[in-house]
Amino acid sequence: MRATLSQNKACHGSRPKPGWLVGVLFTLTIMCSFAANADPINVFFLLSKPTADYLDVLSTVQRELTEKFPDKYNYTLEFVSAPSSANPTASADLIVTIGTAAAERAYEYKTLQPRAPKLKPETPVISVLITDSSFAALARQYFGSVEQAFARQVSSICIGQPTSRSIQLAKLLLPRATKAGLMLGPSSTDKQQELAKVTSDESMTAEFVTISANDNPINKIEPVMRGNDVFIPVPDSRLINLATAKWILHLSYRHKVPVIAFSRTYVRAGALAAIYSSPQNVAEQAVEWITDADLVGGSIGQSYGPKYYSMHFNYSVAASLNVVVEKEQFYRDQMQTGNR
Repeated sequence: MRATLSQNKACHGSRPKPGWLVGVLFTLTIMCSFAANADPINVFFLLSKPTADYLDVLSTVQRELTEKFPDKYNYTLEFVSAPSSANPTASADLIVTIGTAAAERAYEYKTLQPRAPKLKPETPVISVLITDSSFAALARQYFGSVEQAFARQVSSICIGQPTSRSIQLAKLLLPRATKAGLMLGPSSTDKQQELAKVTSDESMTAEFVTISANDNPINKIEPVMRGNDVFIPVPDSRLINLATAKWILHLSYRHKVPVIAFSRTYVRAGALAAIYSSPQNVAEQAVEWITDADLVGGSIGQSYGPKYYSMHFNYSVAASLNVVVEKEQFYRDQMQTGNR
């Protein structure tokens, strides 16, 4: 606003201006006038359901946007479980989906609309609280491919923390560890080579076990658990279930091998520690995306990994394993600088 006032004052000065300067000042005046009178940006939030985590993300995003830009955004909210009769996204300038079911509904709405003409930009969509595999599957289902979804201005902030962070935390918590067991599932087997390198970079050797839906978890997990210093389950949307987690933690207790997991629930149930995406982490990254969103076209969508993360520790488990747990900031500093 201060810059706008100074530009307007210059435009009304009494001394003659060179022609090129008059043109520049006229353009700036028009731009400032447009900015001052621009309509608010309509942000449409679509939630899978009214659960605590989804509502936490929603309220944090709205609060931070309102604090930073009090008059810039208008908000509309809908739940997949209570849809409106018409397409509610038609008048939106930005669409934010929270949860997998919400992403699917928004993509369905988007494909029902004719593709925007060249002179009219696509409505950007950002999907949060969704796994990378779920996003890829929905992109293929509704747009033909992930690349085609990107071309329609569809983006995602995937929830799964990179396992490399869990491996780094494992070494920091257990500096004497030399062997790490990692559990893969049907959707994560292609990460084995990458994770082997990350584990090696942390001065540990990696032993992998791959579990499918028809396997007996205890028969496959126990040899790997027994033969390693730490066990790290890799997030896998086709494998995450209570039965598998139960056996992992049971074997961890039996063999005194700590588990570094990917959720608070795991830690409450007996894992030593976890790195995970909290609703606040997700909301912070979503706010950054919304404020930088391309509303005039020319860019394409993108799939983002989680930029921020939280940690959780089970101090009772740590005591039983004789593991000293430092303050969380210590691990953050070490992971950020790469010091070991």
